[in-house]
Amino acid sequence: MEQNNFSCDISIFIPVYNEEDNLILLQERITAALSPTNYSYEVIYVDDGSKDKSYSILAEIAEKNPNVKVIKFRRNHGQTAAMSAGIDAATGR
Repeated sequence: MEQNNFSCDISIFIPVYNEEDNLILLQERITAALSPTNYSYEVIYVDDGSKDKSYSILAEIAEKNPNVKVIKFRRNHGQTAAMSAGIDAATGR
């Protein structure tokens, strides 16, 4: 029987491309929704080669919040590749 090594209950993965204006509010809303629950969670942002400040904002969010992980692509690979990277990095049940 295959044994799973889950480190949290919920994994949320979010592909990001040039979303600097939305990231802080998005993370605030995710935190507000999940913090009151008894679920452990992780948020995985996949920066798909953004040309704006998305990655630096995500890095700052991750530095302050241990539930946040950031994956950075050097160039744009498209939403499917970003989603695949998020799924691969997810550790939730």
